[in-house]
Amino acid sequence: MTLNYLIKLAGGVLLCTLSACSDSNAAPQPDPVNLPRVLVIEVDTEDLRLDRTFPGNTQGSMVTEVRSRVEGLLESRDFEEGQLVQQDQLMFSVEKAPYEVELQRARSDLASAEATFNAAQRDWQRVENLFSDGAISGRERDQAQSAFELGEAELTAAQASVRDAELRFNYTDVRAPIEGVAGRERVSPGNVISEGEVLATITRLDPLYVNFSVAENDIAARYLLANTSVDGSIEDKPSARLVLQDGTTHPLEGHIDYVSRVVTSSTGSLEVRAVIPNPEMDLLPGQFVRVQLPRIDIADAIAVPQRAVIQSGSRSVVYIVDANDSIQVREVILGVRVGSRHLIEQGLAAGDRVVVEGLSMLRPGARVQADKVDAE
Repeated sequence: MTLNYLIKLAGGVLLCTLSACSDSNAAPQPDPVNLPRVLVIEVDTEDLRLDRTFPGNTQGSMVTEVRSRVEGLLESRDFEEGQLVQQDQLMFSVEKAPYEVELQRARSDLASAEATFNAAQRDWQRVENLFSDGAISGRERDQAQSAFELGEAELTAAQASVRDAELRFNYTDVRAPIEGVAGRERVSPGNVISEGEVLATITRLDPLYVNFSVAENDIAARYLLANTSVDGSIEDKPSARLVLQDGTTHPLEGHIDYVSRVVTSSTGSLEVRAVIPNPEMDLLPGQFVRVQLPRIDIADAIAVPQRAVIQSGSRSVVYIVDANDSIQVREVILGVRVGSRHLIEQGLAAGDRVVVEGLSMLRPGARVQADKVDAE
């Protein structure tokens, strides 16, 4: 065996040994067959029309307390409880005799004041002429003028007393301040009542109010704020319909007349009120209903299945598969639900691949085998 042959043989053995060592230290390449398999949808924009309904509570458009404006003995109730009363209709009567006496006394005082004033006026006219002729002194003239002015003031006071007595006498007839349905009596005839005491309540049922709340981040809140104004510059107010508990829809359409510009801190929502015509008075205060707003159009919207969204504390995230087939975590801002999907306000763009199945045991940066499925 020659020396050259031995050198070549030793070099080949050394090369093989180094190659083996190098291969043993290299990181093993993952087998594509063994990669975790996930199902993804490819995000695309679309035009959506959203139906937004909210739970609400009905309320009379006006609720007024019927109060006595004088004290005394309540003599009668002059209406039927639970029935419609007209504005200015007689509802209660308070004993009139004490107020009739007060009115007669005020009228007597007025007659005395008129007589005193007339006498002072005549004296003043005479004295003024005599003073012009130089027949009396200035002091006598001033005394006559003061007596005239005092009589005039007393006459004015007496007239006011008569007016006050007339008002109090008329207040013994307690009349309906508004039109509406009368509630039950609070005080029965035969009782002595005090001034300002509540005797009954009246509720106006046509139209009816419906109060409800809309979350500040709801697209309906933006719609309502954009279509109402605080300065009256927007005349066409958003329409509203009522869906009753049995699923039927109230036949008459109403409108939104109030949207709060202050967010309730405890609930993060805006207070909203709808006005609904109720001529048949078939809707009653205190009912639980749903308020249906007009359909809201959203252009170039992005929505993903609800199962793709993971709540992480106060954040909402989705897993996406990037161009290298690696998992990435993307924080998103959620909008409203659209059927079985979530509207995404921010965080995704057209073309993103969002994981919808196989979320368990995924970690950021891991490579996966992504199989595309059709969006729901």
